[in-house]
Amino acid sequence: MSDDRPADYDLAERWDPVEAAEADELADLDEFLRVCAELTGFDVPELRATGMADEHHRTVLAHRVRDEHALVHLWYVGAWPGEAPGSARAHDRGLVWRTFRAAPPGAAAPGYGSWADAPRGASARGDESR
Repeated sequence: MSDDRPADYDLAERWDPVEAAEADELADLDEFLRVCAELTGFDVPELRATGMADEHHRTVLAHRVRDEHALVHLWYVGAWPGEAPGSARAHDRGLVWRTFRAAPPGAAAPGYGSWADAPRGASARGDESR
């Protein structure tokens, strides 16, 4: 018995009209940001302040699926799971850096020898810690 199904048969078989309707909800930028604020723990103004709202919205629209884990990954890491970031700044503007209160490696020049200073917010330890 030969298999005459089209190459995208599995994708069509997995298509879920309820999931597609939920993805369509995200077509509106304001609704997209509201859902993402709920998922990430950052409010809408904070998400807008990253400068990535429009780019992340385009990424989600290109995937045509509402995947909450992928949305969180997109905001925190700057890329859709399994893909490279959509732009050079996407990784640098990821929420992971705000969460850890750190600068992304290689994105900001802290200056020569800055590694010798204690991180911001850390108490300076002297020889008494040894």
